[in-house]
Amino acid sequence: MDSGVMIVLSVICCVVGFFLNRTYAKKYGEAAVQWKWFVLQVIGIGGALTQLPTDEISFRFLFWIIVTFLSYGAGLWQCRQHAKRQQAEPGDTVIAMAAQAILPVGAAVVILLATGMIAFGFLWAH
Repeated sequence: MDSGVMIVLSVICCVVGFFLNRTYAKKYGEAAVQWKWFVLQVIGIGGALTQLPTDEISFRFLFWIIVTFLSYGAGLWQCRQHAKRQQAEPGDTVIAMAAQAILPVGAAVVILLATGMIAFGFLWAH
């Protein structure tokens, strides 16, 4: 995938995720995103992206994929339970779960790109 497309898609995921989370928070007074699971989701996605397979799938890549799937499952379940406790409408529950699913994808890519630009920019400058 072209790097420009990846940057645009990650920014769109961040903006849409933040918008959905903000919409839910305005209506119910608390954020939809379960932040502990969000952090684990970002770490899992970032780890998987750093271990993308070339010729064959590595154990490290599989580890990060498993971490990502488990954190997504737990995060979405926790998000749904949180919405139920707040007696959220079904549409708002979907919005909450969409924010929980979309935001980490964009955040992980943006963090990796920013880290790479800072690290390589610093190395090239010195």
